[in-house]
Amino acid sequence: MIWLILLLLAGLVAAYLLQPFFSNADGPERDRIAEARAQRAAIDLDEAEGRLTDQAAAQARDALDRRILEILNHAETANPVRNLRTAAVFLVPAFLILGVASVYVRIGSPEYERVTVAEYQAAQIAELPQSLDGLVVELRNRLESDPNPPADGYVLLARSYVRLGNVDAALSAYERAISLSNGNQAVVSERDRLLEALRDRSAAPAIDPEAAERIQAMTPDEQAAMIESMVEGLAVRLEQNPEDAEGWARLIRARLVLGQRDQAKLDLQRAQEIFAQDPETLTQFEPFQAELSGEE
Repeated sequence: MIWLILLLLAGLVAAYLLQPFFSNADGPERDRIAEARAQRAAIDLDEAEGRLTDQAAAQARDALDRRILEILNHAETANPVRNLRTAAVFLVPAFLILGVASVYVRIGSPEYERVTVAEYQAAQIAELPQSLDGLVVELRNRLESDPNPPADGYVLLARSYVRLGNVDAALSAYERAISLSNGNQAVVSERDRLLEALRDRSAAPAIDPEAAERIQAMTPDEQAAMIESMVEGLAVRLEQNPEDAEGWARLIRARLVLGQRDQAKLDLQRAQEIFAQDPETLTQFEPFQAELSGEE
């Protein structure tokens, strides 16, 4: 019902505003003004075609302008009702608009439900994924669907994986960020801090839960020796099965964490030779190449 009332009020406003355009307020003044305007157009044409000089045309136009002003002044003094109509054209719509505004303030939108800030924020939160896992999956999907993903996006993804305890996925995200940022030192340092933290917690590549428990019970020296032996075991396994690109990446990363830079370079060269015919796989080793080349 409210919309019908508003529509009727809008129609009344439009009718008043358009009334001057459809009114037939004729009389001798309108005819005389039309005649004067036609004469002015003729003067402009004669001037353009050279039948009148500029001075003569200007004088004729001035005379016509004075004539038009006299006609208008006579019309205003002779017909005060027209002034009242002109005022009504502006005043009535103004009152109607104010009335509509006052009605809307009192009633408001029929479909609108008042929502507090807390309710609005709760609704926004409800639209988000219900867990950090959902947020991480959404972020990963966006990055993977982006043909030119930002390096900062993968850094954020890596940090999220760290919070979830998915270390392998976090390291992969860091390596992707390093590749996209052309070996940005800040990203490399953040990745290295994660690796150092893993080392301090005795978390090395391919450590099973039982081995981790045994390492926790060892002294720091015994832990370091245990980790180094496991890294060497990984190196031996790769010599027997060299087609494991992920294994080579874990080995090179472990060498860097242990400070075995020279051996890491040798392992990197070996991996690049093995996968020389596979450019896509070689991209996995580009972050290591950038990091090791930066030392030279």
